[in-house]
Amino acid sequence: MRIIGPDPCDVGGLAELKWVAEYADLYGILIAPHGTGDGLLGLAALVQVCATLPENYIAFEYPIGNPPWWYEIVEGLPNPIVEESCITVWDRPGLGVTLIPEAAERYLREEDKDFFAW
Repeated sequence: MRIIGPDPCDVGGLAELKWVAEYADLYGILIAPHGTGDGLLGLAALVQVCATLPENYIAFEYPIGNPPWWYEIVEGLPNPIVEESCITVWDRPGLGVTLIPEAAERYLREEDKDFFAW
């Protein structure tokens, strides 16, 4: 095996993904994480954790379902996200983006309309 593609949702989260990458690096195995949690928050999380991986990290899956409203529902997402096949890690705390519930509510399916109910 020369390359692995673990999904953070399958291996136990971001910390486990980092552990898998570091363990793979000990054995000369490259890593190209799969999965982005199907959306903006998953993408933001994967960008942040991949910035901490050892040199065996080669790439990750990027969701191309980039609807224009992505930039309406979060604050801090660079536009464009990918430039010349690279992503510059944004310098903000946490995942690097802030969800704007009021803006996101209008894009929820009817059965999810109470998702942001406090």
